[in-house]
Amino acid sequence: MNISKQDLIRINRGFGGELRNDASLDFAIEKQENKKLGNYKKLAYLFRAILVDHPFTDGNKRTAMFVAFSFANEQEKQADKDLLAHQIQSIAEKNINDIRIVEERLKNAIK
Repeated sequence: MNISKQDLIRINRGFGGELRNDASLDFAIEKQENKKLGNYKKLAYLFRAILVDHPFTDGNKRTAMFVAFSFANEQEKQADKDLLAHQIQSIAEKNINDIRIVEERLKNAIK
């Protein structure tokens, strides 16, 4: 997935948020360049940064949903909107840090 930190900030501003901490976003964006990682794992790093670390003042879950739909479109896959919304809410509420778990949840919602 070709997304930059500036893209994420712009997307989030559309939802009324502002960047408050960018360390986790920098780490997740850095992972996007790792050719050894699969696409879902790269998305999982972005999700963890957005949903668990809450880098934005508002709109973290909406930003994650937008990123997920962009990923699905780019990969020519279908996203189950309801399941994806459930997974986003669950990851955020339970502070799920394990990338493998986040990745599996994404694979279930985006096929």
